[in-house]
Amino acid sequence: MLPSKRKTLIKQLSFWQPGAIAFSGGVDSTLLLALAREAWDRPPLAVTFISPLLLPDEQTRIRELVGFLDLPLKWIPSREYQDPRFRKNTPSRCYHCKKHRFRLGNSLVKKMGLPYLLDGTNADDLKHYRPGIRAAREARVFSPLAAAGWTKAEIRRTSRQMGLPNWDLPSSPCLATRIAYGQPITRPLLKRLAQGEAFLHQMGLKETRLRVHGALIRVEVTPENFSLVLDKKNRAALLAHLSGLGFDTVTLDLKGFRSGSMDESRPGKRKRNGPA
Repeated sequence: MLPSKRKTLIKQLSFWQPGAIAFSGGVDSTLLLALAREAWDRPPLAVTFISPLLLPDEQTRIRELVGFLDLPLKWIPSREYQDPRFRKNTPSRCYHCKKHRFRLGNSLVKKMGLPYLLDGTNADDLKHYRPGIRAAREARVFSPLAAAGWTKAEIRRTSRQMGLPNWDLPSSPCLATRIAYGQPITRPLLKRLAQGEAFLHQMGLKETRLRVHGALIRVEVTPENFSLVLDKKNRAALLAHLSGLGFDTVTLDLKGFRSGSMDESRPGKRKRNGPA
């Protein structure tokens, strides 16, 4: 089924050219970029928004992936963190961020004579709270994977078959998702979070998050890695590092790593993408 579905998507993509793809370096936008390269007469342009929300490791991965695909890349400086509505960190935070970014993206592609800007939203995303999807629709940013009903599992399988190097890359949403709703987002806090997660990665933890609740920071790792974190030497080193970053209370979440855990207690929780 997947080869047929892939051919259908390539055919559909041919109608959305020439254009650019909002590229995060994740598995979804990487597959979309690779398929657009097959479908389009002119190589697709990858555009990446760069701000304190993007981890340094992710910037490196983006450069490597675009180099692997041999496609052009444009970095777009983004200052969503200057928007008081974003800094306030309400459940509509992502809407305001994406609205700002897609405005910048559309402005760039228009100047370059490209009529279309696409993103890697998939069909599974439509089932969850993703206020940024509303911003994409308002900005007329098209989401081919979602429109064609591609699930995350299908995207990973096809990416593996195509030999894309990040087919099994864990999801890595922006740093703002680590901060509890209602707690203001500041550049110093984002920097501390980036440094904390970099330390966890150095410990060999691939799937991990730091979640901030005021002065408390919650460490999420997969259950099979609990023993690694609780090892006497590692635990002491992690506590020393996070304490040095100003986090007074450090906890290990016994539920383990899971994407979107901050939305579990989101005010006015909705299953789908409600209004901002």
